[in-house]
Amino acid sequence: MLIQILYIAVLFAATVKSVVLAGKKGLSSQNFLAAFLIISLGLELYGHYKIYIKEFDFAFLFNYYSIFMIVFFYSYYSKIFPGKLKTASLCIVIAILVYILLFVKFYEENYQNELGILVCLYFIMNTLVWFYFRLKNFDEIKITHDPHFWVSCGLLFWSIFFIFRSIPMFFLKDNDPAFLEVLKNMQYGVNIVMYGMFYIALTQFDKSTK
Repeated sequence: MLIQILYIAVLFAATVKSVVLAGKKGLSSQNFLAAFLIISLGLELYGHYKIYIKEFDFAFLFNYYSIFMIVFFYSYYSKIFPGKLKTASLCIVIAILVYILLFVKFYEENYQNELGILVCLYFIMNTLVWFYFRLKNFDEIKITHDPHFWVSCGLLFWSIFFIFRSIPMFFLKDNDPAFLEVLKNMQYGVNIVMYGMFYIALTQFDKSTK
């Protein structure tokens, strides 16, 4: 319970930071990260409320949230990538969305684990491409002062762990539910780290636009 509260607190802090920054300098100053954080916080609060009142009919919302994440971070990185990479990224995201539309039952009431895997693979691809592009092209700005570095680190870290947790999830549910619960709590820790990195990114966005 404590780690869940800490997770919500960190996500709330990052969201407030993004909203304040958007109020001062506009949403574009942070690549519209505030929109993603507001929706993420709203969904998490709603989900925790539904669990509190013992209603578990909200899992389908995370199917649509997964699709939203793919579209949002396509938009996020398309503002960073150069022309050819931007075109390639568009083709890939269209292919992923067509695959989801044709083969994934995202409209069903249960969360489709396949969607989570697709999100993670897309995040891993985008972040690694960004790292390659950033390191290949010399920039006088220190990489840790680049807000996209922190966003990319957060997404990469989250994606790797989510895949590690998701692949054996159904096996563990039947054979080792105790270990599955440990992984669930670890996921909260990973989420805390990711949104903590987003908070650092927002701090760097604030500094870079002064």
